[in-house]
Amino acid sequence: MRLNTFGIACSSLLMAASAFAALPKATALVEPMGMGYNIGNTMEVPENPTAWGNPLPTAGYIKAIKAAGFNTVRIPCAWYSHSDALTKDIAANGGTADNGSYTHVGKAADFTTPTIDAAWLKQVKDVVDMAIAEGMYVVLNSHWDEGWLEDRVYEGTANPRSGSGDIANSSATVKARQAAFWAQIASYFKDYDEHLLFAGANEPGVNDPWGSSGQWAFDNSRMQILKGYYDAFITSVRSAGGNNDTRTLIVQAPRTEMDNAPMLSTSWPTDPAGEGYMMAEVHYYPYQYSLMTADEDWGTQFYYYTGLASTTDNTHNMGWNVYSKSIDNSALGTPNQIKKAFGELKTMFCDKGIPVIIGELGAIKRTGQITDAANLKLHLQGRALFYGEVAKNAKANGIVPYVWDTGAEDDGNMTIITRQKGTYEILDPDVLNALQKAYGMEGNNKSNLDSLVNENEVPETADGKGVLVTYTSKTADSSETGTLRINLSGANKDLSKYVGLEIRMKGEVATAGPCTNAAKDCGEYGWTSMDLFMMTGSSWDWFDANVLEQADQQLDATTFQTFKIMWTDFRTEPTGLNSANAIGLNLYGTQVSGTITIDYIKGIKADGSTVIIDDFDKKPSTEGTASSKIVALSGSGSSAIKAVAAKATGLRLNVAQGSVTAMFNANRATRGTAMLMNSMGQVIAQKNFNAHVGANEVQLSTSARGAAVLIVKMGSQKSVQQVRLR
Repeated sequence: MRLNTFGIACSSLLMAASAFAALPKATALVEPMGMGYNIGNTMEVPENPTAWGNPLPTAGYIKAIKAAGFNTVRIPCAWYSHSDALTKDIAANGGTADNGSYTHVGKAADFTTPTIDAAWLKQVKDVVDMAIAEGMYVVLNSHWDEGWLEDRVYEGTANPRSGSGDIANSSATVKARQAAFWAQIASYFKDYDEHLLFAGANEPGVNDPWGSSGQWAFDNSRMQILKGYYDAFITSVRSAGGNNDTRTLIVQAPRTEMDNAPMLSTSWPTDPAGEGYMMAEVHYYPYQYSLMTADEDWGTQFYYYTGLASTTDNTHNMGWNVYSKSIDNSALGTPNQIKKAFGELKTMFCDKGIPVIIGELGAIKRTGQITDAANLKLHLQGRALFYGEVAKNAKANGIVPYVWDTGAEDDGNMTIITRQKGTYEILDPDVLNALQKAYGMEGNNKSNLDSLVNENEVPETADGKGVLVTYTSKTADSSETGTLRINLSGANKDLSKYVGLEIRMKGEVATAGPCTNAAKDCGEYGWTSMDLFMMTGSSWDWFDANVLEQADQQLDATTFQTFKIMWTDFRTEPTGLNSANAIGLNLYGTQVSGTITIDYIKGIKADGSTVIIDDFDKKPSTEGTASSKIVALSGSGSSAIKAVAAKATGLRLNVAQGSVTAMFNANRATRGTAMLMNSMGQVIAQKNFNAHVGANEVQLSTSARGAAVLIVKMGSQKSVQQVRLR
């Protein structure tokens, strides 16, 4: 595609007036930048960088990234929620900072000149300095951060955001805020050399609503609004003095989608520095392979990469077409598609002196979805092959790739280096080996593939097998959920022949974790309850029942106990039992750690006899604070959670297909907001509500599937909880 204009220098006065020598051009940075790494779910978390389970980056963590062969890091960063704009927006919206009701937008000039908190700038600087001290390059961006820019790439006309009503927008206000933020950021870092690059946005427009005809259109008129935001970014940085005159700046394709890259190329912003000091950014998550967590009628999840196809699970092979019942070797994510798409980026940008970064890329690890050992091995080998294929094609085309890493270590993670426990070890050596080899390194990290595959291969004993579930909290003072889920198939989908379920389990004493918040009573921390849940029918209706209540019951540490939960014990008696999709256990709590061993789950017949539904020969799916492994039972065994003295407070969730209902108590009447975000930090549903004293509930509707984070805010109070959307 021909590019119209690439920012021919409109003035050289700015550079001539500067006392700083011109920095190297962007093309000179590509080779030394090498392959890149995202410090995800940390500095971009609105208000509190540790709220999503990760500690602040340390020198040890940064050194581990460097030692793994990465020479550039991308720091997704929040600015709006660390500025006085947040305070003003809360005041203007009656006590909530919800992005869905900016009633003041465009009305008050003081809202367009926010000031970033000085302490936050210093905290960001500390991370930047640690990376540069290791000789790495740093891309510092403006991330989602309550959607102040990312969700507002349109003018005036209401954007029907899911669950929050129509939202009007003044692009002039957004543009003014963009200019104000980057004037401060650029001035603060003005003396830094070419090792620091600025990126003006993240995924602009990615949270646009979806309708029956697809996602809200991103056309050329909206591209011009986005171009205005980039113009404000570029002008502010170039006017901030110092090395900002020629610092490399990065702008993003709409939604950072490769298909939208031509739209950016034909509306490339003008740079006062002249040609050669800018880069373009796209992201790469081929959905069916990278993110999809449930099969749909239009397509299946892709578990097995091209060249490593399963012979027993054909419909989950890369490129499977549900209509033709055949493999499409040009499907998104295949080697053919990667080669073609990256070559087009080279022609569109790189060949014209504009390097490209793949700012985020990755694919989830599906250890909980694939129970067959041979197929799981194919999947894990294929993931490494995918990462290597992306890196190889990026390097060949002069593109800098950045792997996405959220720090999570549970099923579905994209983490390569651990950090949440204060140790910095290679969690995914096979993926790292593939990346390193693509960049000419040895790639000889010891594989853990066989251990991941074989951990379910436990010898059968006289007492059989069971599943040992370990619960490890990730946040300091928010209620979390540890989930064990069994997806039902075949004859097990018909639970109508039973009158209830029987669960046999035991446990060992857990701790409530160190209470690190001196302002809180540590007695508030602990587990609140264990619930049995069930999803049934084509609409995945949700039903749950209490198994254990922390105030009244606890598991025995050495002896298995049997718990019977009848359909009449459920909070709402289940329907659709002849077509049950899944059953599972949720453990709710705050700062909880411990283990539970489960022997089996059975169906109870009307005559009192029981039938095994799952006796855990294979590892079930776990998420949230829970992880699991199959263990041999020996009669004495290990085990589970014990109650602590006082009840914890927090969210309780009902998850059904297409919706999440949050239940909670409020101490006072206040206005609040509830929000669902996916694992990439994208808002997928949002709603305002008026809470009253006592029990409350709020329901969010979404068509999204997979792992998400629910955030409920009331005034200064915030609760954050992981959830699996159905």
